[in-house]
Amino acid sequence: MKKLRFNITIREILKVSRPFSWINTAAPYAIGYLLATGQTDLGFWIGTLYFLFPYNLAMYGINDIYDYESDIKNPRKDSIEGSVLSKKKHPALWIAIIACNLPFIAYFLLASPNVASGLGFVVLAFLCVSYSMKGLRFKEIPILDSINSACHFVGPFVFALLFGSSTNFHWPVIISFMLWGVASQAFGAIQDIIPDRAGSIRSIATWMGAKRTARFALVCYSLSALVILLAYWPLGFLPALLLGIYSLNVSFFRKYRSDAQSAEYHRGWQNFLWLNLLIGFWLTQYLLIVLDPFKISQHLSSIIACSLIGIGMLQLGLTLYNLIKLRRPKTAMAHDWPKVSVILHAYNQADNISSTLLSVLGQNYPEFEVLFADLGSSDNTKKLAEGFVDDRMKIVDLGNPPLDWQIGSWAAMELTRQASGDLVVSITADTILLPNTLSIVVSALLEQKLQLVSLLPTDQNKTLAQKLILNQNHFLLLGAYPAAFLEHYHPKVNLAYGGLVCFDKQAITTKNVFEQIKLSPIEDLDLAKQASLGGLKTAFYLASDIAVSQNHAGLGHITQQNIRRFYPALHFNMPLALAAASLGGFLFITPGVGIAVSFLFGRAAFDLWIAAYVAGLVPRVVVAVRSRQGFIGSLLYPATSLVTMATIIFSMLSYELFKPRWQKRTELALHTPRD
Repeated sequence: MKKLRFNITIREILKVSRPFSWINTAAPYAIGYLLATGQTDLGFWIGTLYFLFPYNLAMYGINDIYDYESDIKNPRKDSIEGSVLSKKKHPALWIAIIACNLPFIAYFLLASPNVASGLGFVVLAFLCVSYSMKGLRFKEIPILDSINSACHFVGPFVFALLFGSSTNFHWPVIISFMLWGVASQAFGAIQDIIPDRAGSIRSIATWMGAKRTARFALVCYSLSALVILLAYWPLGFLPALLLGIYSLNVSFFRKYRSDAQSAEYHRGWQNFLWLNLLIGFWLTQYLLIVLDPFKISQHLSSIIACSLIGIGMLQLGLTLYNLIKLRRPKTAMAHDWPKVSVILHAYNQADNISSTLLSVLGQNYPEFEVLFADLGSSDNTKKLAEGFVDDRMKIVDLGNPPLDWQIGSWAAMELTRQASGDLVVSITADTILLPNTLSIVVSALLEQKLQLVSLLPTDQNKTLAQKLILNQNHFLLLGAYPAAFLEHYHPKVNLAYGGLVCFDKQAITTKNVFEQIKLSPIEDLDLAKQASLGGLKTAFYLASDIAVSQNHAGLGHITQQNIRRFYPALHFNMPLALAAASLGGFLFITPGVGIAVSFLFGRAAFDLWIAAYVAGLVPRVVVAVRSRQGFIGSLLYPATSLVTMATIIFSMLSYELFKPRWQKRTELALHTPRD
């Protein structure tokens, strides 16, 4: 690595500038310049480059120099949220800041078209320094800290208007942007209340406390969206809706009202960092359409359709790659069959439990037992299970789980503990096994020298609700997600499916895997993940030829199941859920909308929209054929995708607002159907 004076590296300089946040200052300048001039000339590119790196190096570098003593005690630092550069490198950092900024400062002052532009740049530079430098330290003056911080991001936008000699200052945008910046600084300060007070550092959050600061941030974010909505109606509706997501993020964490819980807001701040990219992306697309700086509006429909055609072809390639790589390896019959314990638990599965138990007891495997537990069903599930008379089957009464366990994880652990087999096969109460399933699964685990293998059954879709919705789940896994790539190159990002899992009992219990997933509502996914993190070898294969999932028949039950699983499957990650829903909605729903608009209003590119629809349909048909499912859901994928994307959003709201996962409860699994 090339080094500068005083032993500072290029990598360290880049890290100080926080590349993750570059777009937060470069985009406002670029947008402001476009609004002022409508051109992408030299001033546009030089300014965008300056506010992309040198400006951030100055802003964050000066902050790191003067906050060094507190930063070295802050666990958030030395990450994308800030660097910690040793004190002996600070002189070299000053040189880097000056060297990177000076040429741009000279350009802006010399090329300034008016006095206001030059003065604006001087004020911007002062605000960059005043926030952190000793003698000023506006960051330690409550309220002023939030205002100064907001100016760091609003300033490039205002300067761009001045530098572009704009005659319209877009005051609603400036006011909204300031409110957003004030709210963001205040919200970010909450997580540091305890360390800031310990270090005698004042901030808006230490002054107001967590509860009031969160309320203040919520009000400012909401006003920011409201200003845009009212000032630019109806064009302002979509930007206001996007800005409202920041209010939603604050709402998720207002449940933590005590200052002692202020560290819980760190997840909210991490959400904020990623939301900036997601919301910034969609705002940029919207502004490009509205402002049309590249003069492509008359061809926009064709461009989008062609882009979706290309994406559909990429999806087909990804689908084929997944299906090939996730094929179950051919296995030979084992010479020494270990004893297998089949475990399953059920809640209100009277429609499926009899066929499931019949398929298990009909296995041609030489030695196995079946352990079944009912989880307090209100229908005839338990009575139907008790009607099976077979020496290999045992009905287990588990009792009530501890308060700090999800009932599904508790049941799986207790049944595993009571199992007498060397290998345990866990299935859901709606899974039907073909007679040779146990033999094939055990052979795969032994020959591949695995400690856990999970297999994906096909879905036995009979009702219209099943046909429309459930095959969408298979496509998302096999056609819209790099499942095989992650399974091979990043095995700790595990795939798993609770319908059919086989594991080595001793290996799983020795690693205390169940103890680590005791609060998980998706114990099947987290079982494989924790096993892999514990050093065990795991694998995921397709199993449409040896197992069938009957699933719930009704729309309500299917929806409840997806709501319960989607957000946990996305690791309770708000930005990830919103990205999946918004990008998935655009990719999968837009072809249907394009066809409808072109047909009804006689717009151009109707044939391209048909091609875009077909390009999205082909990967789904391939998955449906391989998974042995029907085609109705595939043919109507724009509509079914809308349902799926809406379910992702509702799953997020359900966990964050309606079913608070911060409380220790077991009713989630008790009162929703098992899958």
